[in-house]
Amino acid sequence: MARPYQISRRRFLKGMTATGAALGVGLMPPEVRAQARTLTVWHTEASDVSVKAVQKVCDKFEQTHQGVKAVQQGIAWADLGPKLYTALAAGTPPDLAQLNCYHFRSFQKQGAIVPIDDVYRAVGLNDVVESVRDMTLWDGKRWGISHHVGAPLLMVRRDLAEQAGFKLSEDLSKPTFKTWAEQLEYLKAVTKPDKRQWGMSLPGTGYFLQEHVGRWVGSNGGGFYDEKWNPIFNKDAFVGAMEFTKSLADNKVVPPDWLSQHWLGMIVEFSTGVTTMIDHGYGRIAGSIDKYAADKANERHFFPVWRPVGPMGKTAYTDMDAEIWVIFSKSRVQDLAKEWLKLFYTKEMYLNYVAQYPVHMSPILKSLRNDPGYKALPQLKQWPSWVRQQEMYIDQKLAIPVGVFYPATNIQIPFLAEIFDSGIIADEIVGYAQGRRKVKEAAQRIQDRVTDLIKKLGYPVPDPIRSEKKV
Repeated sequence: MARPYQISRRRFLKGMTATGAALGVGLMPPEVRAQARTLTVWHTEASDVSVKAVQKVCDKFEQTHQGVKAVQQGIAWADLGPKLYTALAAGTPPDLAQLNCYHFRSFQKQGAIVPIDDVYRAVGLNDVVESVRDMTLWDGKRWGISHHVGAPLLMVRRDLAEQAGFKLSEDLSKPTFKTWAEQLEYLKAVTKPDKRQWGMSLPGTGYFLQEHVGRWVGSNGGGFYDEKWNPIFNKDAFVGAMEFTKSLADNKVVPPDWLSQHWLGMIVEFSTGVTTMIDHGYGRIAGSIDKYAADKANERHFFPVWRPVGPMGKTAYTDMDAEIWVIFSKSRVQDLAKEWLKLFYTKEMYLNYVAQYPVHMSPILKSLRNDPGYKALPQLKQWPSWVRQQEMYIDQKLAIPVGVFYPATNIQIPFLAEIFDSGIIADEIVGYAQGRRKVKEAAQRIQDRVTDLIKKLGYPVPDPIRSEKKV
């Protein structure tokens, strides 16, 4: 006969206490149970005006979800990756965050994010513009949704160009400079160091330098990876883009401190006339122009030109800025994260959000694009060519997500994030630009270091695409 199970008085009381607590929580009204729920939101719009716009969504969310606290944090683009990696390693990612598009497959493959098809259904799948609607479609599910869509243009100080004898093309689809060689000659003509005026802004800091070179490689007929996901940094197209970068420095058409320059510094340079051209011409620069050059804040002074191509290129490409909202699998409030996103895309909240940088942040919803309130935004009327040329690149599929680069199908590569954020590419480009290495040596070092990292991440080399059974 089995021995009767005996329980001590202490264990009995402890169990009753736990049971009572659980029953107590279950009997509490929903609004009281929700008091302990906090939704953490990270996003890449770190400027004061954008933070306020996101906070407006958080405030409204708290009003409609009694007892819930929505806590947001704006994080600069270049800082996002390292911060997310640290949080994931610690097991403490946010509930909801914006990712760069090149992060998507890495995080999805690791199981770090969850599908959000129900958010698309609530927002209206057919209302989402085609350029981003299927961007994160993988294994029959959508894993992220863009907060806007825009593209960096090659922006030129039209007045300074005309003073140097150059007439910019009024046809937004025809380049003023057909090739990099022609562009370089223009930059030489407008560079006047004695007047503190240089041809073009160029960032030497890793994230943004890599972004420039990435789109230049595409316009030189190449890419970072082939169709089987093998790295191709030692090929002529990439080598040519590196040589173009160094030619800008060697010909002194960029400011002498370019190696320490970053995104915000470039904006100020271009807005104040220190440089006459910026390759990183995102629409939010319009706000900087209003601030630093209000008397010149019009298209008579600042104008977009179609990008030239490299010696091996036939088609000019640019980036597509379209960071995606994702929900992390470790979140205990995934339901709240989805509800927050649905609120974010409502007309009142979303219009207020994109209105902070309307030339940069075109809405992803067709209904809002056609809304009279959106169309009436003053900056859209102030900079019509800036807006229109972005649409042309995107509509013609010549704008490819930042960090993905040509071809757009590279977004499927699950190690893009680790390579992009490793610093390998920018490190070797800077070494070459400083004269510490020959160009082919630097390109081969990138090739070898990236290949080694791909192996360490557990992917087969050659042909890492073999890791995907469904491809």
